[in-house]
Amino acid sequence: MAYDNYTSIYLCLIFVLGYIFVRIESFTPNPRMAHSSVVVGNKLYFFGGIVVLPLPQGSLVNVYISEEVFYLDLSQPFDIENPPFVDLTSVAPIPIRSTWGTVALDSMNNNDPNIYLFGGAMLDINSYNDSYTSFVHKFNVNSLMWSVPTVSGTIPSRRREMKAISDNSGKIYIFGGGTNSAIGSPTPQYFNDMIIFNTIELSWSINPPTVNAPRPATEYTATLLSNGVIIYIGGTDMLNLIDISQIYLYDTKSLTWTVKV
Repeated sequence: MAYDNYTSIYLCLIFVLGYIFVRIESFTPNPRMAHSSVVVGNKLYFFGGIVVLPLPQGSLVNVYISEEVFYLDLSQPFDIENPPFVDLTSVAPIPIRSTWGTVALDSMNNNDPNIYLFGGAMLDINSYNDSYTSFVHKFNVNSLMWSVPTVSGTIPSRRREMKAISDNSGKIYIFGGGTNSAIGSPTPQYFNDMIIFNTIELSWSINPPTVNAPRPATEYTATLLSNGVIIYIGGTDMLNLIDISQIYLYDTKSLTWTVKV
């Protein structure tokens, strides 16, 4: 009988210690913009962004670029006034401070999913200096490890404020984007090429604009349809907003553009 009591106490102690030291606490992220996000299974992952810290009224705004990684569990209902965000930054921070980039999921490996982070502003964690080493970083969801994949082909030029779309064949499509002094360009420049990242072969291909391609743009929306067509709507080329009634369709099978009004 004494053995049973001691055993029960021991198990309770193990449970309490595990609850205190092992579990990952829910937290409330600070307000932010220009971050990246992607759904993996029943979790919505968030990466980096420009964070605005809450300060007393009348104080100067305290802003920084983040290396944070956190997710929102969508598997069950939750209170929208207190979403159950889970912070992974202490164990899996982005190796750079990241903003204005884009992320996409490797659609071919559901058991061991990888998230790819492309482009954007990349700053050193400590010095805040420009810290560009690769156009792409890989985050493994299971191991919570970051790495820089070795990719063949021509490396895309640096850019920001674009969208990455993954299809069901292991390819990720990145249209356009722009560059400025924040990412090493002395003059602003906008693109309307199509970057294709092959996650199976780990290769780049860059297709120049063809007939009916949108003009160079950033900050558009991109949505993949079930027939393999990506719909692009809106955006800006810094000087002008793009007419939202001009809907551009990119066929990922024929690699051609059409436009609908």
